[in-house]
Amino acid sequence: MQDLTNNKIRKIILNEFYKRAQGISENPKIHMYNFPELKEIENEIIFENVKYLINENLVRGGIDEDQNQSFPWISRLTETGIKLIEDAKK
Repeated sequence: MQDLTNNKIRKIILNEFYKRAQGISENPKIHMYNFPELKEIENEIIFENVKYLINENLVRGGIDEDQNQSFPWISRLTETGIKLIEDAKK
C-alpha cells in the first residue's frame, strides 16, 4: 500500500479539482476514490480527508448517506481552496 500523508492526499484532491475547474484534467469524470494517485489508499482515509476539506471550507461538497454507507462528493473548490493551490504554485 502506498504511504501518503493526509496533507498529500488533500493536495492530490485539491489539485485534481483545480485542474477540472481549469478544463485541463486528464480524469474529469473519475470519482476521487478512483484517482490514480489514490487507488491504493483505503476509502475511509480518503473519506476523512474529503470531510476535512469540506469542513475547512476549501471545497464545496457534501456527504450522501445511503443506509450503512456514506459517500462524499465535491462540486467545486472555494475561493480559499483556489488561493491555497495558486499560492503553492508560486
